[in-house]
Amino acid sequence: MRKVVLVICLIIGLGLSGFGQSDDIYTRYNIHRSPFRVFINKFSFTLTTGYGVTNYAHSLEGFYFYQDNQSQLILGNQNELGSIFTGYDGWMSNPYLAEEVNIDDQFDVPYDYLSNPVNNPSLRNRQVLLDTDTMELGFSGAMPTVPIMFAIDYDINKFRLGVGFQYERQYMNPLKPTVLEDRIRRYEPKFDKTSYFKYFGLIGYQFYDWWDYTFVAELQLGRAQAGKEINQTAVGIGQNFFTNIGVNIEKNLSEYFRVVVRPSYDFKSYVVNLPDATSIRHTNHGMMIQVGISINIPEIPRSPMKSDHVQLKHVIVDPSTGRLIEVRGQPIWKKQNPKVGENHRRLWRYKLKNRQKIDPY
Repeated sequence: MRKVVLVICLIIGLGLSGFGQSDDIYTRYNIHRSPFRVFINKFSFTLTTGYGVTNYAHSLEGFYFYQDNQSQLILGNQNELGSIFTGYDGWMSNPYLAEEVNIDDQFDVPYDYLSNPVNNPSLRNRQVLLDTDTMELGFSGAMPTVPIMFAIDYDINKFRLGVGFQYERQYMNPLKPTVLEDRIRRYEPKFDKTSYFKYFGLIGYQFYDWWDYTFVAELQLGRAQAGKEINQTAVGIGQNFFTNIGVNIEKNLSEYFRVVVRPSYDFKSYVVNLPDATSIRHTNHGMMIQVGISINIPEIPRSPMKSDHVQLKHVIVDPSTGRLIEVRGQPIWKKQNPKVGENHRRLWRYKLKNRQKIDPY
């Protein structure tokens, strides 16, 4: 044990005296550190989950919109209309040609009779036929979303480069019409929930530090693939590129372990191609807040001596090999102050365990 103490004092003393500060102290004193651990320490591994809201929205500009008490259909307005209307249903996910319907003579095609509109729910079951070029009709709705993200990034000074994967579960709600809410019902998607799989690269910049907190601006760019509920093969859904802008707020419990809070905003969309060669772009931007942890693999191992709880990184003689090694005495979630120990940063007199002040010191 005396030998260990002498070695520690020797290394610390040399460092404090300024001797050989321009030299590599590990080489000079033959202190072993694993090159692999030093390299992998530059990588951060982050796992988060949380809650978000994804807003689905689309415009029906360029289409006829038909509604009766059973269906809501669309048809490209390059087609000619007659007394029979044949349109497409399921235009958010898997469009199909619906059955023919007879046009009611109570209004002039292609305009609904709109005189004296009143807020009467029974009117939402009457026939409506609109040319959306003359009336900007669309639908939108907010969907609860649960994301789970895993990312790996490489730290280069204040910059971070990496890759990641995110899984999202979205729960669908009816979409509200943008006009004529007294006449047009909410649109019901043909699926109750769906998944999203995101694959992305990321770049971040650590722009501010405050006490034990680090603030990192982060940009994610990649592809967002919808789940099986949105038919990608039969209808050719494309342009699923996405961009995510967020800020990582990191509470540094140690240099290896952080708690992360990440608010962010998603920009993404997809295109559904209808069988009549028309298409609809659906935007599904999202706002999320995620909470999780981020860790680095330590570049030095824990001390092999179970009784070693020294908080500073220190040098010992490896009991198995006899060579000098640098070790840490604390687990990764405890702070390793490079200058002073902080095992008891809060005085005993203020701790909850001593709330009855049996021992004030």
